[in-house]
Amino acid sequence: MPNILFICTANQFRSPLAAAYLSFKLQYANTPGDWQVSSAGTWTKNGLSAHSKAIELADEFQLDLRSHQSRETNPEVLNDADLILVMEQGQKESLCAEFPQACPRIQLLSQISSKYAGDIPDPASNNFDDARLITSSIIKTIDGNIEKITELGLLSAKSRV
Repeated sequence: MPNILFICTANQFRSPLAAAYLSFKLQYANTPGDWQVSSAGTWTKNGLSAHSKAIELADEFQLDLRSHQSRETNPEVLNDADLILVMEQGQKESLCAEFPQACPRIQLLSQISSKYAGDIPDPASNNFDDARLITSSIIKTIDGNIEKITELGLLSAKSRV
């Protein structure tokens, strides 16, 4: 069972939205096999709710983040993941420095795209002015690269068996 983990800073907007959307896409496309898709945060504590703006924007895509609870990134969470997709280059660098064994499985989400767009910024740092644009960027990146994401997840899962 491939396990894909999305990571952002607080695990209250970008990563839970990305995880919910990829889960939806995998189910909608009847992707074969059992997939586990989850999220975590690099600078958070366990049990926080998704941000209200994330819940509102997720609703527009028929995604439900109301029951989301934030989760701290830790060795166990990273060890369970076959593919780890982060939102910012700094997150990748920090995780690779702190958890070098996970580094080969960590990718910047936007770098999966042939149209590399850099970091997917945290809406909290912009007072949520750009939250809709950030949501759209996450959705488009997953939509345009779902085959590559699933291929990377499957390859990584097979190599870890």
